[in-house]
This record gives sequence, C-alpha cells and structure tokens, in this order.
Amino acid sequence: MTTKEPPASRLEELGYKQQLARRLSVKEVVGLAMADVSPTMAVLFLTAGVFVVGGTFSIGAAFILSAVVIMIALCLAELAALFPIAGGMYSLVRHVLPGPLSWITTFNYLLQGVVIPASIALGMVGFLKDLIPGLGLPSTVLAVILLALAIGVALTTVEAGAWTTAVMVVVELIVLAIVTVAALLHPHQSLADVTFSPMVLDGGQLTAVTVAVMLATLAPMFNVINGYDAALGFAEELKGGERNLAKAVVISAALACVLIVVPLICAVIAAPDLKEFFSSPAPVVYSVEAALGSSARIIVDVGASIALFNAMLSLLMYFGRGVYTTGRDGLWPRGVNRALSTLNRFRSPAAGVLALAVPAAVLVFTSALNFLIIFAGTMIAAVYLCIGLAALYSRRSHATARRPYKLPLWPVPPLIVVAFTALALATQERQYLIAEGVLVLVALTCWLASRHWNRPASADPVPTAAQVDS
Repeated sequence: MTTKEPPASRLEELGYKQQLARRLSVKEVVGLAMADVSPTMAVLFLTAGVFVVGGTFSIGAAFILSAVVIMIALCLAELAALFPIAGGMYSLVRHVLPGPLSWITTFNYLLQGVVIPASIALGMVGFLKDLIPGLGLPSTVLAVILLALAIGVALTTVEAGAWTTAVMVVVELIVLAIVTVAALLHPHQSLADVTFSPMVLDGGQLTAVTVAVMLATLAPMFNVINGYDAALGFAEELKGGERNLAKAVVISAALACVLIVVPLICAVIAAPDLKEFFSSPAPVVYSVEAALGSSARIIVDVGASIALFNAMLSLLMYFGRGVYTTGRDGLWPRGVNRALSTLNRFRSPAAGVLALAVPAAVLVFTSALNFLIIFAGTMIAAVYLCIGLAALYSRRSHATARRPYKLPLWPVPPLIVVAFTALALATQERQYLIAEGVLVLVALTCWLASRHWNRPASADPVPTAAQVDS
C-alpha cells in the first residue's frame, strides 16, 4: 500500500523551499502587525506632521483613508494568498508587474525599513527626555542606542519578538484608552465643527482649509494608518495555510483604522485651544495633559516610548524579512545575495535586519524628522499604487493560478486604490516629489544594472512577469 504525498503548499508550488519555521498563529501575526501599526505611535507621534499640513481636516483625511485602507487590505489579501512569500509587498509586485515597476516598488518598499525606524528612534528620544529631563545624552546618540536595542531583539527567534511586541501592544491600548477618556471627560471642540468646517494654522492664525490643503494631507496620512501589511512579512512563519494569511491582513487593517481614528478624533475634541494644539510638537499629548493634568502626561510619555520601541522592533523584523527575500530571489550581485539570504542560529534573517539598521543609524544624524515622516507617506502611497495595479493585472497574468482567496467586488477595490494613491502622489509638495523622482531614477538604474549581474539560476524559483521583463 502506497502512502499519498501531502499536497504541495502554495510556497512550494512557486518553487521556494520552506526555510523559515512555521511557528505563528493568526493571532500572533496580527499582534506583530499591530505592533508595526503601533496605534499609540501613530496617534501621539505620526499625527504631528499631518496636523501641521491639514489642521483639523486630519479627521476627514483619516475617515477617507480608512475606507481606502480596507480596499488596499482586500487587494493585499488576494495577492498574499496567491504569493505567500516573506518578502511582503515586494514579493507581491515582483511576481506580477514588469521589471521597472517591480524595482521602483522594491526601492520604495525597502527604504521605508530605513526611514521609518530612523524617524521613530528620533521621535522616541523626545518622549524619553520629556519623561526624564536629566537625560544628558545627545538626541542622536540616544536614538542609535534605542535602535541597537531593537536590533538585538529582532535578531532572536520570531516567537521572542512576537511575545515582546504582544506585551507592549497591551500597554499601548491602555494609553489609547487614556486619550479617549480625556476627550470624553473634557470636550472643548465640537465634533461637527472640526469635521465639517476644518481649520489649519497658517501664519499664526486659524484659517479655513482649502481643497489644495485637503489633497496635500492625504499622502502624509498614509504614514499614520499604515503597517497592517506587516502580516505579509511573516507569511512563511504562519501556520494554517494561505487563507489565514489573507485573514490576518484584513483583520490587521480593520483594527488599525479603529484604534487610530477614534483616539485621533478624541484628541482634537479635547484640545482647549486649537492654536496651541497645532503649535505643540506633540499635539495629542498637549490635549491629554490639558484634560487630566501633568500626571497623565507622564503615563502617556511612558506609553508612547514603549509604543515607539515596539513599532521599531516590528518594522525591523518585517522589513528584514523583505531584504532576506530579495537576496533569496537573486535580486543583487551574487555575493550580496549570498549574504542576505542566510539565517542565523535563531532562524532569523540577521543580515537583512542589519542591512536596514546600519543606514537607519546613519540617517539619524543627517535628516530632519518631519521630512522623514512625510516622505515616508509619499513612498507608502507609491507602493500602494503598484499594489493596486498588481491586483488588477494579476487576474490576467495569472488567470489560471489557484487562488486561495478572491477579493469581493473586483475590480472596484483595486481601481479605488489606484485612483486614490495616484491623486495623493500628484498633490504632494514639490520637495517630496523631487525626492521620489530621485528614488525612481536610482531604482531604474539598478534595474538596468541587474540585467548584467551574475544571478544563479536557482535564485529565481519560477519565471514571472517581473523576471521576464527584467
């Protein structure tokens, strides 16, 4: 009697070997994604740059983006179930779109793994120094130390990272509850007024928000309600099959919207003075302190510091797996591929993590925090534009492929994603568009160079649209 071979997983069908260990449940992957989302970090820290650009229209932008986020999550869910690879959004685009678009997505995607941890490390320093006024170390040095601590955890087993982030997410939720309670107990602004008659601080005066300001607010908001895609980075460590991966992405996106938008609205309502609110380096902390006193500020500072560290850790774990996958796919010169595609004794992609962490540490000393935050939103919008295109094109390029999950109402979600992200990019300020243009040129240069690099035949598991064109 012969025993039947178990059916091949989708990963094996794509020609990849199972190298990372499948140790995580859906709950644990959602927990890691929520650490990347870091609702407390988003509300207390990342919203500061958005309030500067859009004023109280940040509320309207958050509502609009929440709807778009669900559309993006549905696109990610279908593509991730089709390509359950640890490279995250890089892998989804690489296996569908032509080479040039694939490389542009790769650079916009991976550079987030450098820019966002650097901005988080610098932002965390502000909360720590507010909490401990006598902290005498220079901000840049302290930021690098915090980055090094996150690297240390990211290089251990994935379970250790998952449990560490889970504990810290609980603390984050407590802090968000404080923000929400502060608004409910001490409301100062009308929800209807701040939502439907938005104001922005311009030249020291509150003025009505224009359509141009509204449009300019959309791309920075991408960096606030973001990170739910981190579930994709643990695709090869998730138990239960490809549909579980689709489920994890959609759950993470829905939780991100609720846990960010509600406290954000509450913080604006709790602000005693909108001028002071917009002028504050940490507007939400200003609202909480005004409502509950200085002791609440201490609690928020502690929670914010934990949230920021948690996000930095999750980001390094997520994007480190993306870098690892680029090496395994043979994207770079042979020696670089060999180094990036190795795992350490904890079965963690150590080289991939360090490839992000080292330039992030350098960036701490050279870049302005607000520029990093807003430019990260530009890069995120560019990646999601390509995800929308990939979700549209995959139904044609992989028409006969087995699809463990199909997004509903196709092609409406990807069309909304493409239209919205294109609009968000087109309305960005000139300096961020120039920076994005430079990034595109670098990506295309590397794409051309890659045509002459020695890539081992085994590095490309299956020929794809991206590989044929590259």
